Amino acid sequence: MKIIPIFIPHAGCPYRCIYCDQHKISGALNLPAIKEIKSVINRNLKTIPRKERMEVAFFGGTFTLLPDTLQKEYLGAVYPYIKNKKTAAIRISTHPEAVSKHNMNLFKSMGGRLVELGVQSLDKGVLKKSNRVMDPDEIGKAAWIIKKSGLDLGVQVMLGLPGDTLEKAIKTAEKLIELKPKTARIYPAIVLKGTTLGELFKKGRYEPLSMQDAIEWSARVCDIFEKGGVKVIRIGLHPSQDLNSKGTILAGPYHPNFGGMARARQMRYRIINILGPKKILNRRAIKIYAYKSMFSFISGHKGEEKRYLERCYGVPILFHSLNHLRSPIGDRFRSANGVVVKIIEVRKSIAIIDPRMPHQAKIRLKQMGYCVREVPLHPKLAGPVKGHPDTMLFYHGKKVIYEPRMEKIAELLRNNGYECIKGESIKSKEYPNDIIYDVAAVGKFIIRYNGRIEKNIEILKAKFIGVKQGYVKCSIVVVDDKHIITSDKGIKDIWGKNALLIRPGSIKLPGYKTGFIGGASGSHKDKVFFTGSLKNHPDGRLMREFIEKTGKKVVELSAGKLYDAGTILFFDAIPARRSYHLHRVGVRSYTYAVEVVNTLRFLRV
Repeated sequence: MKIIPIFIPHAGCPYRCIYCDQHKISGALNLPAIKEIKSVINRNLKTIPRKERMEVAFFGGTFTLLPDTLQKEYLGAVYPYIKNKKTAAIRISTHPEAVSKHNMNLFKSMGGRLVELGVQSLDKGVLKKSNRVMDPDEIGKAAWIIKKSGLDLGVQVMLGLPGDTLEKAIKTAEKLIELKPKTARIYPAIVLKGTTLGELFKKGRYEPLSMQDAIEWSARVCDIFEKGGVKVIRIGLHPSQDLNSKGTILAGPYHPNFGGMARARQMRYRIINILGPKKILNRRAIKIYAYKSMFSFISGHKGEEKRYLERCYGVPILFHSLNHLRSPIGDRFRSANGVVVKIIEVRKSIAIIDPRMPHQAKIRLKQMGYCVREVPLHPKLAGPVKGHPDTMLFYHGKKVIYEPRMEKIAELLRNNGYECIKGESIKSKEYPNDIIYDVAAVGKFIIRYNGRIEKNIEILKAKFIGVKQGYVKCSIVVVDDKHIITSDKGIKDIWGKNALLIRPGSIKLPGYKTGFIGGASGSHKDKVFFTGSLKNHPDGRLMREFIEKTGKKVVELSAGKLYDAGTILFFDAIPARRSYHLHRVGVRSYTYAVEVVNTLRFLRV
C-alpha cells in the first residue's frame, strides 16, 4: 500500500507537548489549500503503479478538532478520487480525547477508513513529564467509538520521553494490543530546536535514548505489536528536508534509515530465538536463503547485525539468493503470510575418540570434515582403556546413555538432537564392573553381555541378544544394520552368516598384549574406518572384501598396525523441523510478511 501524506502541522491541536514541532517534523509550515491537496494527490498518482492500493492521510495535527467546515473541505477534496477509484480511502491522526461519534460518522461518510490515535505512552508519569494532556483511561473509549463507527484503529507510540523506561514502553504496547488496533507507528523521541524538550536538554535535565538503545527498544516494542497481530507501518520519523537541515535536531536517535535498523535488530533476535543463543561446537555455518533485496536488511546498517550473529555463533553467516530459483511472486518460496526466508544450519558430523588415538588418525578425521571431540580419561578404568569411548557411552537411534564423566560430550549431543540419559557411574576397573556400557547396537538389535549391564540400557525397547563376551562392542565392527566383523566365535555363531569371524590378536593396545578389532574401528554412512592399516592384520584382505561386498568403503586413518582406540563413535545432527512466522517485517519503504522457516536441515559431511 502507498500512503499519500497531507501535512496539517499543529492544526486543531490545543496542546503543546514538550517534544512537538510539527512544522519541523513534517517540513510543512502552513495549512494546505484545497488546490495544494489536489496537486499533491495528482503528483503522486503519476508515479504510483495503478494496481497498488493508495490512501490519502492527513497527518501532523488533530484533524477531528478542526472546524467541521474545514474537515468537510479537506475530506471533500479527496472524496472524488475515492469515488473514481483512483484512491482507496482516507486516514487521519488525532488526539484520543478528540474522538466523538459525530466526527467519526462524518469521517466515515466521506471515505474515511482508519483513525490513528497519538497515544505516545500509557504511563501517567511519562505523560505528565511530557506535558501530554491525556487521560489513559480515555483511550479505550476512543477506540470503542472508532470501531463502533466501522473504522479501523491505528496507534502511535513514542519511546524515550522523560521518565520513560523499556518496561513502561513494553507495558504500553501490551495494553494497546488489548484494543486490537490494525496498525501501529513507533517513534523514538527526538530533541528538536525550539521545543521545551530542547530547553530541558540544554539544561542537562533530559537525556535522549542513545541510537543503540532506541534501536533496541523499537525492535522489542515492534515485536510485541506484531506478535499481537498489529501491523507496524512505521518506525522512526520520516526524513524531511527540514529535519535533515543543520541545527534542527539537537540530540536523539535520528537516522534516515532508523526503521531499517530497528527491523534488522528485530530480525537478529528472531534468528537467535530460532537457533538458540548457544555456540555449538560442530556448527560450521549458518545459511540464510532470501531475495537479494533483503540481504542488506538482514545484515543491518553497515553489516552490524550480521557481524553480531557471527560473533554470537562463531561461524560465518552466508547469504544465498532465492531470486534465481523463481519469481518472488507466487512461487514456492512465498507463503500465505508473505516472502519466505529459509535458515539452514550447516553442522559437521561428530567423531568421538580416545584422546590417545594416534595423531595421524586424528588429523585425518579433521581433514575429512569431522568435529572431533576427545573423551575425558576415566580414573576408575584400567589405564589402557580409560579413554575408550565405547566403555563410557552407548547409543541406539536417538537415545544416548552416558557415564556421568561424559557430561560435556552429552551436552554437545543434546544440542544436536539426541536424547541423552545420564547413566550409572563406573566405580571399579575390575571385570565385569568396567564393561556396563560396552554394548553393541546393530540395526534393531542390541548385542549385550549375559551378565549385568547399565540399567538404562537394560530397559531400552529393542531386541536383545545375550552373549558370554563382556567386551561386546570392543569385539565387533558394525559394518551396517546386518553385517558385522568379530573375533569372538560365540558372537559369530549367534549372528550367523552375516558375521565374518577373524583371528584374534594383531591389534595394538598399549599396556595389554593385544586389543580388539571393534575398538580399532568405527562406522559412518558409507564408510568403515580403521585406526591403522588392514595390511598389517592377517585377515585384512578378508575384512576389506567383506566390507566392500556390502557397498561400503574402507578408510584407513593411519599407517602401521591396527590400533585399539575404543571405537570411533560417529553422530550426525538430527534435524528438528520447525517453522516460525516473523510476521510483517518492513524492508525499505515496503512491508513484507516474512516467514522464517528453520528446517535445521543440517548439511552433513
